[in-house]
Amino acid sequence: MNQVRENFERALVEVDALPPISNVFQKIIKITNDEGGSREELIHCVTLDQGIASKVLQLINSAYYGISQRVSSLEVAVGLLGDKQIRDIAIICASSGLLRSDIRGYGIPADQFWHHSVTTAFAGRLIAAKFRPEMREAAFTAGLLHDIGKLVIDRLIEEDHREIFWPLAGEMAPGYHSKEIDLYGFDHCTVGFFLARKWNFPEDLTAAISFHHYPDFDVAHKDFVRVISFADTVAHLMAMGMDEPGMVSSLAEEGTIPFEFTLRDIEEIFSGLKVEIGNSQAFLGVS
Repeated sequence: MNQVRENFERALVEVDALPPISNVFQKIIKITNDEGGSREELIHCVTLDQGIASKVLQLINSAYYGISQRVSSLEVAVGLLGDKQIRDIAIICASSGLLRSDIRGYGIPADQFWHHSVTTAFAGRLIAAKFRPEMREAAFTAGLLHDIGKLVIDRLIEEDHREIFWPLAGEMAPGYHSKEIDLYGFDHCTVGFFLARKWNFPEDLTAAISFHHYPDFDVAHKDFVRVISFADTVAHLMAMGMDEPGMVSSLAEEGTIPFEFTLRDIEEIFSGLKVEIGNSQAFLGVS
């Protein structure tokens, strides 16, 4: 018990050591999670972050869109791209500094961690659209940030423990959280809770980060947690190339899928996810 306490105290020190999240990021999360968030608020947020603003203008002037006359106005760019596209660019760009990180203790390179986060975000929105449409944008944000606790646990992993974590990176359903509990007495979900509280995340987002590996727990925002848990599974299936509807329908028969989705629902989720990831590769450098 003393060792668990010592490990946990070390984790909390690392939580405090992470820099505060930007006010722009906080504002973007609020706007994107709020169905009533206005275009004017979003444009204002985008103008406050030079990196996001330049990405929006770079995108609208790229060959991907083929617009003949150069666009230099953010308002025009937002009008041409649409609110949904701008929301995606804003929240992804605002989080890229946090999530484009090597987590060496786990043996996960930055691009792999980033890709899983983005894939889970898109999967979360597609799943929510079928299950609880009002959760769509919040599910996108939660999918993107669900694994932030790993950024802290990574700092605890000693070199002689890496051989425990590294082989998991190639598995379809890597059991990182169970290995974390074995070694430290808590997992990245627990640490994620403290990070979410530090950064004043909304309650539903905090719940998804804290319980995405425990979808059967009777907690607040349980339906939302279930959406993100399943989105995490879908993202791992995609990474392993195991996205055939037959494979996923067999998971449904085993009770792994926490919704009464039809095979057609599953097909639409995976086909939609491939499109979203393809688009993100085209303009956000997600590979």
